[in-house]
Amino acid sequence: MSDPNRPYDGDYGEQPPPAYPPPGQTPGVPNQPVGQPPADARAQPVTTGTENPRLALEVGRYWAGALATTLVAALIGLTASVILEQVLGLDIQPQADLLGTGSDTMAWVVAGALFALLAAVVLYLLVLSTPRPRSFFGWVVTLATVILAAVPFAGQADLVPAILAAVVWIIIGSAVFSLLTGTLSRTVVQRTTV
Repeated sequence: MSDPNRPYDGDYGEQPPPAYPPPGQTPGVPNQPVGQPPADARAQPVTTGTENPRLALEVGRYWAGALATTLVAALIGLTASVILEQVLGLDIQPQADLLGTGSDTMAWVVAGALFALLAAVVLYLLVLSTPRPRSFFGWVVTLATVILAAVPFAGQADLVPAILAAVVWIIIGSAVFSLLTGTLSRTVVQRTTV
């Protein structure tokens, strides 16, 4: 039995498959010079996959991935608050209670979820409007994460709770970036030109 990666094996008496010319071509006469594009080919700009300005998204699948990312970010906030405060007995700098829940744990859940949701909206708008959405999104999320990780150190904050809050923001930012760019790679499509 021959190797499936090799079309034939001359050592075992196998013959190469017969060569048939494409329809409309005389055997031995090439249609076009080797290495040359067809005469009717239109010039296209050289781009990578993320540089094509005509990208679109599979909207339903993208937003399903975005909502799953929002859930993960909310659970990171919940997990960090529960483990650090209730299990290890450490204080973590609380987040602004945007929904008025009255709970530091719920404030972290809401903060993580809102960060992920805003990041998903930004990525969606970047895909529709910019030539390299993944690059711009990486910068936006990185800078937003740095700002949110630095905010706990403003004012007269205690050092350990501020460090813990910064670490939680770095984890949330990293998770949001990796999950949303993964979602993007599975849902981005070429927009059909009319």
